[in-house]
Amino acid sequence: MHWRLLIAIVMVLGGLSLEVKAQFGQFGDVAGDNLKAEAEDGDAEAQFQYGLRLLTGQGGEKVSKAQGAAWIQKAAKQDHDKAMHILGILYEEGEGLGQDFKKAAEWQLRASEKGLAEAQMRLALLYDQGKGVEKDEAAAAEWAMQAATQGHPPAQALYGLKLVRGDGVPKNSAKAAIWFLRAAQQENGFAQRQLAYLYYTGNGVPVDYARCEAWYRRAAANEEDVWALNDLAWFLATCPEDKYHKGDEAVTIAKAAVKTLQANEGEQRHEMVDTMAAALARSGKFGEAVVWQKRCLSLLKEDAALPPEERTKLQKEFEERLKLYSERKPYIDKPAPPESKGEPLPSDDVLNANPSKRGNGPSPTAPVPGKKKGSVI
Repeated sequence: MHWRLLIAIVMVLGGLSLEVKAQFGQFGDVAGDNLKAEAEDGDAEAQFQYGLRLLTGQGGEKVSKAQGAAWIQKAAKQDHDKAMHILGILYEEGEGLGQDFKKAAEWQLRASEKGLAEAQMRLALLYDQGKGVEKDEAAAAEWAMQAATQGHPPAQALYGLKLVRGDGVPKNSAKAAIWFLRAAQQENGFAQRQLAYLYYTGNGVPVDYARCEAWYRRAAANEEDVWALNDLAWFLATCPEDKYHKGDEAVTIAKAAVKTLQANEGEQRHEMVDTMAAALARSGKFGEAVVWQKRCLSLLKEDAALPPEERTKLQKEFEERLKLYSERKPYIDKPAPPESKGEPLPSDDVLNANPSKRGNGPSPTAPVPGKKKGSVI
């Protein structure tokens, strides 16, 4: 099955990045009634915290994004690393001041050079997308690596992706698995899905369906990650080894994925509908599977973003599955030859971990080429 890799490191809530809101929780609860006075006296930390309060409305302040951005800018001009990082985000998102990707990249660079991992991660994404700077995959990989070595989970996930794809660095799935594991063990849902997929395909690590299932389940526990539900349902319906098939559970999970995406984004995706059909077939509901697979083919025709060659390939796969379901046969994935071999990860203790452990990893939003949509940036 074809997959598209997804990633989202920073989400937007109410027009203001959650990363800005997170900064308040970490740094904005120190000062008291004298915060504004201290900011007016030129204290950079007070200016930063007061700016966050105005941006977020926390601390009892009335929201004023323009004034908040102005105070953040004052602190940034005094080389306050976190203020420089937040100012870069504000320029990138056009919150409280005009959108300016060049200035966004300049401020993220200044904060990155001071060693702030969050800024290094954001700068990596700007280089990846060519926003405010010339697109440079090597520079993106370098900044992601610098943040990753500081233990920043989203950067570890991004650097792992770059190693898998060979973007800006030599392709190395074995090293990618190590970085994915480090982020996954910090409950980064995106990394958990990517590590699961490496176990599924045997790239960078030996094929291990037990660990694959365990990591997909951990990823699915991230409530905001609807595509992790899709991945888990696909695994339970189509795994090459029969003993992992759980048709009824796959149907329940696939339905949840479809409904959640419909509620959140107002659409159905052919990738999820395809998974739903496979789950129904695995549970013996072949008539329903046929209906869903036909719906999958209709949605594929409506997906104008697909390159013609990918559309043709997917249509062939979907039609083959439709024929199987019409013949009352479930679909099963065929093990693909791994692109690269790898050693076991001795520090991967997922099989001994609490299966109900919930995480707070990123929610994918931006598609990039590769595996089925729902299982990467």
